[in-house]
Amino acid sequence: MYQEKNKIRKTLSAFAVVIVELALMAATTVVFVMAFEHVDAKNTEAKPTASSSAPSSSAAQSSPGRSSQPAGQQFKQPDDWRLVLVNYEHTLPDTFESKIVHEFNVDMDSRIVEPFRQMRDAALKDDIHLWLSSGYRNDEKQQKLYSEEIEAFYKTGISYEDAVSKAAKSVAPPGTSEHITGLAVDVNGVLEDFGGTKEFHWLSEHAQDYGFILRYPMDKQDITHIKYEAWHFRYVGVEHARKMKELNLCLEEYIDYFNKNQTASH
Repeated sequence: MYQEKNKIRKTLSAFAVVIVELALMAATTVVFVMAFEHVDAKNTEAKPTASSSAPSSSAAQSSPGRSSQPAGQQFKQPDDWRLVLVNYEHTLPDTFESKIVHEFNVDMDSRIVEPFRQMRDAALKDDIHLWLSSGYRNDEKQQKLYSEEIEAFYKTGISYEDAVSKAAKSVAPPGTSEHITGLAVDVNGVLEDFGGTKEFHWLSEHAQDYGFILRYPMDKQDITHIKYEAWHFRYVGVEHARKMKELNLCLEEYIDYFNKNQTASH
């Protein structure tokens, strides 16, 4: 009889342990679901659209040199295809027609092949070697890079929400990367110290003469919302590139300047 009671007692104890473990698993699941629903909700609120206004975070507020979009006035993409703007606020217009070809071991718009070739050849005469490590990227490729960047930050021990925020400053979320235009290229690899190289200094002095600009300058991060990328250059055409260099304007600022002057001239 004693053995039977002892056996029943052990069975009940094991059953109780299982019940407790199941309860803990259920509670943990609820916590994770709530956390990720919260993050998804935050991401949905911040998801950029072609006509959305700037995010409400302090980093997205208007800064000196950038005029706020007047209330009720929609952003107008310039008629010039070379100035198409794709960033955290504006996705690629449906009317934009890229002409993607494979050159210099990357995909890129065919209209910038010759300008880059001329710039590369001119640099070579000065013993400067330029090569392309990235060009056109579709949304699927951008999503892969973006997800990998989030995962890398998350593994450092920060919250998922903070990982998403940090990742977006170094890899643009799908739909907001100008690599989708085919007009942007990464030169000589994605190297954090590229800004200190002779290649970068040559580009800083001559890129505008071939229609290219440094897309994400160090002093414009509060406007571009992308960290300083010394390797990322964008084709805008010689006249626009030279003007941007002269006025020290990033693309967001220059389009505002361009649109106002176009309106004034009419």
